[in-house]
Amino acid sequence: MIIDEPSMVSDKPLPSFSDISEYWAEANIKQAVRARIVNGYPDGTFKPKATVTQAEFVVMLMNALKPQAEGNALTFTDSAKIGAWAQKSISQAVQAGLIHGYEDGSLRPDAEITPAEMAVVIAKALGQSDEANAAVSFADDRDIPAWAKGSVAFVQKKGIVQGKSNNIFAPQKHATRAEAVTVLLNMLAQMN
Repeated sequence: MIIDEPSMVSDKPLPSFSDISEYWAEANIKQAVRARIVNGYPDGTFKPKATVTQAEFVVMLMNALKPQAEGNALTFTDSAKIGAWAQKSISQAVQAGLIHGYEDGSLRPDAEITPAEMAVVIAKALGQSDEANAAVSFADDRDIPAWAKGSVAFVQKKGIVQGKSNNIFAPQKHATRAEAVTVLLNMLAQMN
């Protein structure tokens, strides 16, 4: 499991990950590690192409936001599946109104997060209210779910997401660790 808990970050020099040299997000990864948003793996890798679960993304998000609140009790139908390493961050995100889970009452902490889901959470973190009819200028606009369209338009307009080559957003593709830290750093830049 990923070690993304801020208390597990030491003041040691930045690790030199064996798998990010000349990777498109190398500088972002180093900045995110320095900011204690995320860590690498014990084997000296970062795994920038690995997908991110719902729980992992929320931990990274809360590490970026650094909330002081203790959080709410977790009442998701699958709360028992939330690892101890993620429980506080998830409870803080619930208290802040950033996540609500799914209609069936579950959180699905081990499900891989999509760019559309990340956009919704980041837009909430930045205080954006839902704009269902917002215009999105990605080539795959029709693939963006209606529940995420306003948030995607918001994060695109703010420069938090730029999409992939050929102006593709790929809303249902699973987000990678490199993509997650990049959008979180872009979110922090917007907040400052």
